[in-house]
Amino acid sequence: MNSRLTIASIIMQTVERHPDREALVAGGKRWTYEAWNARINRTANALAALGIQPFDRVMIFIHSGEVAATAFLACQKLGAIAVPVNFRLSAGELSHILGDSDARALVYGAELSEIALRATQGNEGLIRIRAGGVPDAGGTATIHDFDALISAAGVDEPPAHVRPDMISALVYTSGTTGRAKGVIHTHENDVAIAMNCALEYQLGADGRALHIAPLYHVGGMQAYFTPHLFVGAANIIEPRYSASGTLAAISAERITSLFAVPTQIQEMLFHPDFKKYDTSSLQMITTGGAAIPSATMERVMAEFSPRLYNGYGMTEASLTLLLNPRDALSRLGSCGKSTLISRTRIVVNDATRDVRPDQTVAPGEVGQLIVQGPQMTAGYWNNPVESAKRLRHGWLYTGDLFRCDEQGYHYFQGRADDMIISGGENIYPREVEEVLHTCPGVQEAAVIGLPDDKWGSVISAFIVRSDPALTRDSIDRYCKDSQQIAAFKRPKRFYFVEKLPTNPSGKVMKRELAALATEMAPS
Repeated sequence: MNSRLTIASIIMQTVERHPDREALVAGGKRWTYEAWNARINRTANALAALGIQPFDRVMIFIHSGEVAATAFLACQKLGAIAVPVNFRLSAGELSHILGDSDARALVYGAELSEIALRATQGNEGLIRIRAGGVPDAGGTATIHDFDALISAAGVDEPPAHVRPDMISALVYTSGTTGRAKGVIHTHENDVAIAMNCALEYQLGADGRALHIAPLYHVGGMQAYFTPHLFVGAANIIEPRYSASGTLAAISAERITSLFAVPTQIQEMLFHPDFKKYDTSSLQMITTGGAAIPSATMERVMAEFSPRLYNGYGMTEASLTLLLNPRDALSRLGSCGKSTLISRTRIVVNDATRDVRPDQTVAPGEVGQLIVQGPQMTAGYWNNPVESAKRLRHGWLYTGDLFRCDEQGYHYFQGRADDMIISGGENIYPREVEEVLHTCPGVQEAAVIGLPDDKWGSVISAFIVRSDPALTRDSIDRYCKDSQQIAAFKRPKRFYFVEKLPTNPSGKVMKRELAALATEMAPS
């Protein structure tokens, strides 16, 4: 890999190779690579005219769309640090990240004005740029209009000299374990991620990628949008996901590749109008974050796309493991093997001591996954304590539990923090969930431990039914007859829900399940 490459240099190479190819489709408009590059340059030059310099942080708080992608890439050319954030944040959460990142500018969507203005109250030094609508009356603060700014800016390439070791983005974690932390991504990290994905997925310039994953997320931007950009493919953005809207876009735009979390795949596959849409153009689907039942997987590959990749990655090290489509059915539930640029090990899980990288577990045993590779983060912004905790001995300690079989296939067992101790026994939620996913009538399942006076924690299952007649007794009988889990691992409480609460990356929010259990009685 050429270590001199940056996101900025590869954008320019793509434009030189594919100036007339369709690059972006969003909001009813279309741009070729040449035309879109001009808009990216105008945005970078407009930011520079407002005083944004290399290393300055620019927060992007907007729904997925052209502005989200353009502003992010403009930062890459300018040498500024993009800070894309979740458009679902509250004013307090947004204010925290603004303060933690010490952002110089905020680009926000008109639909988010109220939250943006509440979060920035009193922050007089912040440059505010609103995209869409009529500019706000921001009190004593000046509010710039995005389109007006860039229409007045030049199209020349920004003069900044961007290096591979410069920070390209701060990607804030979802905050499932507390306050959101800013994960540092350098240009070198993001080039490695993009090239890794382009090679593993065999992407080409003829591809047409549909983007339903939010672009503030690593899975949406670094591991999916940017790889398609690098190869000169077309990028079609859906600002808000819906099953019918996604199916319609696949048909209308002749989409060839799709990144969707398992919940979304199942929603589309089981949509009553699924057969009415022409999805024959779809050549590959990439997913991750949860298991898909065997029967559903067979339908996906027969009716949706024969090439289904199941991967594992995290904000700190994207696309670390990948299961090839040829193994999708025979290795059901596996995240596959290490990707081209990744080294992985499974080490003893012991929070009481500093476990070294050579303290690995035997095949079949559960331990913590550690990762090494050029995609690995340099650490957490303004958080040396967490950086030292997670980055040790040249490896990233993920906090995720895995087991690996004799052939090197990895199986996710859950977060170390999610491990359930019931009656003195360690129980990994994922091994229970894998059995539940094979039960007829179960569409989705998630397992947590809930407080219990007798056992300490009791195994509790939250079930989304595909068969309304499914009962707790029939599930319990299936678990007992399956002989795949010991009796003490069988769920003791069952909660039937319409859907599981997930974050944008498809991970089940288990804290929300625990809260939900306080509001409803088990079946």
